[in-house]
Amino acid sequence: MSFSLSAEDKLLLSKADDTIELSQRRFKPVFLGFLNEHEAQLIKDNIHLSDDCMFFGGYSDAQRVIFGSNVTSLSDFPLVALKFAYKKEFKLTHRDFLGSLMALGIERSTVGDILVFDDEAIVFVKSDISDYIKQQIQKIGRVGVKISEQQLSDIDYESKFDDLSFTVSSLRLDVFVSALCSLSREKSQKLILSDSVSVNHSIVNSVSKMLSVNDVITIKKYGKFVFAEDLGFSKKGKYRVSVKHFR
Repeated sequence: MSFSLSAEDKLLLSKADDTIELSQRRFKPVFLGFLNEHEAQLIKDNIHLSDDCMFFGGYSDAQRVIFGSNVTSLSDFPLVALKFAYKKEFKLTHRDFLGSLMALGIERSTVGDILVFDDEAIVFVKSDISDYIKQQIQKIGRVGVKISEQQLSDIDYESKFDDLSFTVSSLRLDVFVSALCSLSREKSQKLILSDSVSVNHSIVNSVSKMLSVNDVITIKKYGKFVFAEDLGFSKKGKYRVSVKHFR
C-alpha cells in the first residue's frame, strides 16, 4: 500500500482487504459499497484481486458499484433497482431524487446510480433499504411518484456521449483541459492545481502529466471525457485526437 495515499484511501483499502478475508473465512460472498469511481479504481490499482472478486452496480455502464469477494454470479450482489414513475409534465433531476433519499437519513454508500428519464427514474439501492424507501417516499419534491422494483435484466441503458475531435500541440494534461473547456492555458493550469481535474478517477495536480488513449478525464463543472483515439498528426504537426464527452 502506498504511503502517499490519503487516510481515507488507506481506510478504504483496509476495508477491501477485510472484505476479501472475511469472504474466504466464511466461504460465502461479502460486499463493500456502493463505491464511487475513484474508490473502485483505488481497489483495482492497489489490491491483487482473484477471479471471484467483482464490481457491479446493476448495469454494465454503472458509475457507482459494489465490490464483492467470493462472488459466483452477478445475482449474488445485494442490490435492487427501484423504478420511480411520475407524470411526464414534471421535470425531475438527479439532485431531486438524491436529496429525497438523503432526507430519509440513509447513508450515501447505500445508493448507487440514479438514471432519470422523461417520466420515470431508475435508482439502484442496497437490498436491505429497498422496503424502507418504498414505505417512506410518496413524493420527490412536490411530485407524486409510484415506486416498484425493476428487474435488472430489463434495464438496457448505455451512457450517452458526444464525439469530439480537435488538434492539440501535445498530450499534456493542461493542453487537453484547455481544449476541452475552451480555456486559456493559464486558466486550465489553475483548474488542475486547484484539485478540479482527475485522470482515471484520481485527482492530478501535475499540469504536465502526459495522457494516453482510454484515459478518463473528469473536470469539475465541465464533465467527464474519455481520450478515445489518437488520430495521428495534422499537416502542421499537431496531434489529432478523438474524445468522448459524456452527457
